[in-house]
Amino acid sequence: MSALDIAYVTLTLLMSMMSILGSLVILLVHWVYADLRTAGRTMLVHLTVADLLTALGNLMGVTWYINVELLDYKMVYCKFHSALTIMSSIASFLWTVVIAWFVFWILIKMQPAMNKGRQTSQLVVCVVCWGLPTTIALTALGLDVLGYDKSLASASWCWIDPSTRHATAWMLVTGKAWEVGACVLTVCLYTAVKVMLFKQAKRRQGMTSRSNRNVEEANTKLTFVPLVFIVIRIWGTIRFLLGTFAHEYASSSDSDWIVILQGTGDSAQGFANFVMYCFFTRKIRVRLFRRCACPRLGSTCTETSINPTPSSSHPPDDQPAVTNHVDPPNHVDPPNHVEPALKGRADDLNHVKF
Repeated sequence: MSALDIAYVTLTLLMSMMSILGSLVILLVHWVYADLRTAGRTMLVHLTVADLLTALGNLMGVTWYINVELLDYKMVYCKFHSALTIMSSIASFLWTVVIAWFVFWILIKMQPAMNKGRQTSQLVVCVVCWGLPTTIALTALGLDVLGYDKSLASASWCWIDPSTRHATAWMLVTGKAWEVGACVLTVCLYTAVKVMLFKQAKRRQGMTSRSNRNVEEANTKLTFVPLVFIVIRIWGTIRFLLGTFAHEYASSSDSDWIVILQGTGDSAQGFANFVMYCFFTRKIRVRLFRRCACPRLGSTCTETSINPTPSSSHPPDDQPAVTNHVDPPNHVDPPNHVEPALKGRADDLNHVKF
């Protein structure tokens, strides 16, 4: 293989494996720690499953690319992993937008999570976010528009057969239109949330250090999520636009860097979720660190011995939240006091996606 082939295969294979492992860790943590399950983290599980399938599909795509001559263009394999990545990618875009909307809804309504009366809405969301992508993938598979893009000179994969009638329209319907729409909506929603939090934070005089930490953690996530989503997904969109409007450049060696970044980025969402969920969320980070450290520290290992920073006046962060927006007994705030609302919203935002 050429140097481009080796770089493309190695990076895509590595990132796909990291995303698969990261996704499995998220699912395991969600299953083990039942007390940390929230409506937002349940949505993250759906997003994780979608990104896990995407990474698996890209792993299959690398296998196809390595053995494309050996497989003699066996289209059953090609069409299967093409349909799988179409379904999982669209589902990932939809769940990303749903989570962004949920964050926005919590902030403007001051409601920490969906209550039992909204179980029907949650079911509808699940049906739409999984049913619509599955329908699109099966329709493309049934109409025989999936295939191997042999028109590009460098690393390519199975998606839409370029000889298909209205191939560009099919590419939009099976991925790119949803991807661009998800990027725009995600950025708009998270920007609106950050602006609203910033305006409230200007009036947060007298907030405790724990409240400030919650707000800072929420703001970090609200910056990280859309930024990473765009950075890792934009390369496939760039290559799609170049392949449509500047095909000569897309087929030349000058665009090799885009091919490598696309192979890496399209497989990285699951790993990005893992980093945010396990390292940027203190509740999860403390739990995992304690589980890893306790066998070495002995049976007397406790959360306090590992992370002794909280004072006795504040409960540890990984304890389940009791009730949001409830003030201590013997303390009455004015109706428009900022701290309880802002702290509660920051806590809720920290519970939403990660």
